[in-house]
Amino acid sequence: MMKSERILTGIIAGCGLFLLIYACSFEAPISYDPVGPKAFPILLMALITACAVYLTVRPAIMFEPVELGWTKHLLSKLVICVLTLTVYAVIFEWFGFIVATLLMTIAVGKLFNGKTIPVAITGLVLSMCTYYLFDRVLDVPLPLGFFG
Repeated sequence: MMKSERILTGIIAGCGLFLLIYACSFEAPISYDPVGPKAFPILLMALITACAVYLTVRPAIMFEPVELGWTKHLLSKLVICVLTLTVYAVIFEWFGFIVATLLMTIAVGKLFNGKTIPVAITGLVLSMCTYYLFDRVLDVPLPLGFFG
């Protein structure tokens, strides 16, 4: 009988393979990188897919199974987490990266019983540091939302 972790990693492997095939056909009208814009998604999806396949087919002797106990409480937290990430994707451009990431971090932190002040501080530091990393270091423009 398959355990829940094998089912999940099998789903991730399937999604990763689909996205890998999709990334191989990606064409951008303007490319400033000599390798092209599809190298990063191809490498990332290949790595994710390979790791997920390994986790799905690895021998049972190599890990200690963990049974989560699929309770209503756990399932409700998972659903709320998925909804939070969906709302994050929807508000990302309108609110901007910093505010959307801050709100998402606070929501997920509170979902897992974090204290309000540490969760808010962590969310603020995380959103501002990752914005700086992407915008200044990696030169990847992110939306500023109503700040821009």
